[in-house]
Amino acid sequence: MLLLISRVKTSTISMLTDDETTNATNLNLDTLDSNNVDVFRQLLNQETIIRMTLVKNVHVLMKDMLTLQEKLTAAENRISKIHTSTDHEISKLKEEVKLLKTENEFLKNNSAQVRADIDYLNENLTDLSNTLTDVKIEVRYLSITLFDINTNVRETAEILQHHNNSMENINSDIAHNDRKQSAALLELGKQHVRFIDDFHNTTRTMKADIDQFQTDQWRLSASVSYLELFRNNQTKCDQNQEVAFTASVTSSSTTWNSGTLIFDVVITNTGNGYNPSTGVFTSPISGTYVFYVSAVEYSAQHLVIDIVLNSVSKVKALCDNSASYQTGTNMVVLELQKGDSVWVRHYGGKGYYTHSVPLTTFSGYLIS
Repeated sequence: MLLLISRVKTSTISMLTDDETTNATNLNLDTLDSNNVDVFRQLLNQETIIRMTLVKNVHVLMKDMLTLQEKLTAAENRISKIHTSTDHEISKLKEEVKLLKTENEFLKNNSAQVRADIDYLNENLTDLSNTLTDVKIEVRYLSITLFDINTNVRETAEILQHHNNSMENINSDIAHNDRKQSAALLELGKQHVRFIDDFHNTTRTMKADIDQFQTDQWRLSASVSYLELFRNNQTKCDQNQEVAFTASVTSSSTTWNSGTLIFDVVITNTGNGYNPSTGVFTSPISGTYVFYVSAVEYSAQHLVIDIVLNSVSKVKALCDNSASYQTGTNMVVLELQKGDSVWVRHYGGKGYYTHSVPLTTFSGYLIS
């Protein structure tokens, strides 16, 4: 192939030189006239271009030939490999054919045994067919029995559903009754607790009232005793020496918390020893005097007051705040000289309470 290309390259001819290989540059240009020079030059350029194109095409053709040769070599290698592989496969196929022939001989030898087994299976198949017929008959009978059982089961299911519905209704009624009874029991429990609380509160109130009543009774007994003593001594005293007073407050107060408690409403003032403007009693004559104070605290406010002689506390009256409007009282017998002063002074707490008929009062009288 390379030799052929070389030959084509060396035998390239010029169509412009009448199939001669003579170089165009060797022509005698002097023989040409001026008119043909330009045409000749153009033809010469075209010939040069054609030659260059031919050379280029020859190179491309040589390159293609080399590529084709490489591909041909690769194809020959592949064909060689295929031949080798084919020979190997043919050998394996021959071996398999031998094995198949051996198996065929074995199968031919065992065909008689197989036929005997087939006959035996046919006999068994006949027996199985007969058995299957009997089974079909039994299945029909069982189907009829099963249909009856299904009917009974459906009836039983309906009865069971009816019972379940009844049980649900009963359970619903029971739950409703349980809720009602629970609510009733809860309400009874609350009422019982309220009753117990009311009972306890009433008991405490009654106990406080009884204690207060006992205290007031004791104080009243003491007052009666002193009054009886006063009555006995009164007959012995001159009418000009009578001294006694009782005064009360005008209205209630929630804020009074210091100083002298002024009883500005005079109920009795024999001897004019009590001054309602200052709340102070001044003894007009020397002697033994009884003083009594009664105060009501304002709506569960704690209150403590003193009976004071010449700025010295002698007794206290306590109004406890365990309940509303508790009463505090006390009484004292004092030996006074003419001009001594006695009044009621704040000690603790605040406020006091009174009524249109006086509750908070201050009293005193001469007994001898």
